Amino acid sequence: MDAFVSAFSAMGILVLLVCVIYLLDRVNNLEKQTRQFGESLKPQKVVVPAGPFAGLSSKKLWDAMTGRVPEGVDPDEVEEARPHYETVLHKHVDAIFQEGVKDGQRGMLGEPKNTKLINTSRGPVESWLPLAQVNTLYKCGLDSAQLPSDQLDAVRAALDEAGLTLYSKAMVNLAQPLSASLMPLPVAELPVLAPPAAP
Repeated sequence: MDAFVSAFSAMGILVLLVCVIYLLDRVNNLEKQTRQFGESLKPQKVVVPAGPFAGLSSKKLWDAMTGRVPEGVDPDEVEEARPHYETVLHKHVDAIFQEGVKDGQRGMLGEPKNTKLINTSRGPVESWLPLAQVNTLYKCGLDSAQLPSDQLDAVRAALDEAGLTLYSKAMVNLAQPLSASLMPLPVAELPVLAPPAAP
């Protein structure tokens, strides 16, 4: 009889143990599903693409290109973007100069801004340039439309100096002086090359 009671007690304990394990597993599953449901109710974070220049624009882009990489930005990404920044810089410089030319042709004096939205093959980006060079570029454009041709050498020199400053600060190669493309010399003023000497 004692053996029967012992066996029955052991079976009862075993069934009780299986029930406890089963209930614990069900509670864990229920908790996990509740957590997942709670996470699905939270607003989802919208992943914004980094953009064409490691997500940088305006003054932060200029700072990164001039060696002051903002915190949290990978310097390698900045270096990868540098060759593409040349296009942004060129288009921005050209836009400011042309703004000065148009205002000069209309006989008005404007106030250039140092930010401009530039379209590139990698997408639009807001560019920023230092105000000192922006004012110089604008004034050169203005003067190129208003001054007689015999007074334009000083304007070309100022334009080239502003370009050299901007390109060297941004660590971008300036293939030719800005005046070569923005204020080319008239054909009559180009230096005449001497023909090669006969052998």
